[in-house]
Amino acid sequence: MLGQSLPEYIFILSSISLLRLVAPLSFLYLSYCLYTKSLTPCLFLFALLEASFYLFVYRPRKHVLQKSIYTPPPLTRAQRHALFLQCSKRIAGSRYPLGWFTSPNIKRQNVVEWILWALFSATPETAQESWEEEMEEYVTKVEELLGMKLEQGRIHTTSALRLTLDPVKMVHRPLIWYLVVALVDLITSLKLSFMGFTHYSNPSRIFPPRLFHIFTTPSPSATTHFSYWYRPHKSPTRDPIIFIHGIGIGLYPYLPFFQDLITATPDQGLLLIELLPISMHISSPPANSLPPVKSLLHGLYTTLDSLGISRAVLASHSYGTVLAAHVLRAQRESQQQDQPPRIHITSHLLIDPIPFLLHLPSVAFNFLYRPPRAANEWQLWYFASRDPDIAYVLGRCFFWAENVLWREDLGLDSGLDSESGKDQIIPAPLVRLYLTREDDVKPRWESQSQSHNRKLEVLYYPDLDHATVFDTKERRRGMVEVLGRFSVR
Repeated sequence: MLGQSLPEYIFILSSISLLRLVAPLSFLYLSYCLYTKSLTPCLFLFALLEASFYLFVYRPRKHVLQKSIYTPPPLTRAQRHALFLQCSKRIAGSRYPLGWFTSPNIKRQNVVEWILWALFSATPETAQESWEEEMEEYVTKVEELLGMKLEQGRIHTTSALRLTLDPVKMVHRPLIWYLVVALVDLITSLKLSFMGFTHYSNPSRIFPPRLFHIFTTPSPSATTHFSYWYRPHKSPTRDPIIFIHGIGIGLYPYLPFFQDLITATPDQGLLLIELLPISMHISSPPANSLPPVKSLLHGLYTTLDSLGISRAVLASHSYGTVLAAHVLRAQRESQQQDQPPRIHITSHLLIDPIPFLLHLPSVAFNFLYRPPRAANEWQLWYFASRDPDIAYVLGRCFFWAENVLWREDLGLDSGLDSESGKDQIIPAPLVRLYLTREDDVKPRWESQSQSHNRKLEVLYYPDLDHATVFDTKERRRGMVEVLGRFSVR
């Protein structure tokens, strides 16, 4: 992740401008060739491919990706009421829910529209009359939180941030960019192979094509939801590690981290879950994007069964912490029902976690709605937020109420949360305060459970941005040490 210096600002704006100019210049050159009836063969072929890619791939997909494929499971009235009360208790110094609106000037109908989306996954047009009494309770509570009486009517210049209903905002990226993605994917695959990993997947329609795919082993778990890399587990005294990556260019940024783990414990197994829809690839059709949570969990459990993994340490970063949250929540529910979990997660490491405090607008606004200003924000905006498939996943396959993780969901097992104080996506200072419940900022905070001898730890890096904890060996040292300690049986 870039910083905020002037050279980095110039570099990222220049890079984005060059990529965005490829399609217009291609059309301009083709027009020139048609007018002058002369051409340079290689340049003409390049321009023709780029123009065709824009007209026949990007434009049609931009229309298709606006459609919704997934509606979260409806909540009962009791569930909605409990969720709203839980959210209203965790204001964390903000005027909740005012941040969910594009302006502080709101009226009653503005709030109604937001509540319908946030709790009912509905719009005013699809609202049911039976919800009116319940809606009145929520509006009254919002008035209490804001300390003011809402006027009747609606301010039309103010709108709520409603991810699954708002347009999926994307920016064209040229064909040559996907060739870069293919090259990085190939480099990643070769390095993981040299580290001792084997790749498993099932055939799927992905662009750019994965050049290493000819060496891929068919997935014994038969899941089509993700591919994975596995380094066999040989240690009798440690548990294997499961790692789920975040939004970006796949597993490439984490390669030094994996090498550190292997160097520390060479006989420990590593399972790397690969989510291509959030890795700058094109999934065709869009329905091959991230499936509902239950399907993802079933695919993960089936994969673990096929590899003979019954217990493991779970590590995840950024968007990967969303899937990790569901695994932890499922295990906690099994514990409460005195049932054995599908997989025993002995400990967990959540790095730059997305699910905490999702009822606040920070993650949604910073990733999808914030106008970029600094270099690191421009980098996030073009290479992640406005990537067509990533924007589609967040706008049509992600719902806050389903993915939010509360402190009590962490269950009884040991766990660590790694926060970067200057994280440009998540409200890291508020998450740290929420988890530690202490105003004093410490580099490492620990909470010892009295009844189960379990520990929740928080690593806090006040000067780091999102994902920059992976940049140097020194920064990675704390995470490697924690995973080594957590994995000992």
